[in-house]
Amino acid sequence: MAKGRAGNHSSVIDAAKTLVALLEEHGRVSRGMIEARVGAGGHTIKILPLDGALRVTVVAKGAKQEFHVYGIPLDKMKVLLADKSLKNFLVRIAE
Repeated sequence: MAKGRAGNHSSVIDAAKTLVALLEEHGRVSRGMIEARVGAGGHTIKILPLDGALRVTVVAKGAKQEFHVYGIPLDKMKVLLADKSLKNFLVRIAE
């Protein structure tokens, strides 16, 4: 499976840069649109398994962005999310 960036959209919100860099080492990440003016108290990562991909939503103070991640199974994603660089995120996984 190819690794790195998928698609043409290149912008990433500041809160998601570390996560995206980590995921691109192990699979492909398609970046979605950025939604501004989001009222969030902290940083949250939400994972939703889809057929053949994972939908990863990062919500931070003032912004929200959705990503589709290919080539990383849910069990490996759980291990990656335990990385110490992501310790400030609340992680929610829908199974």
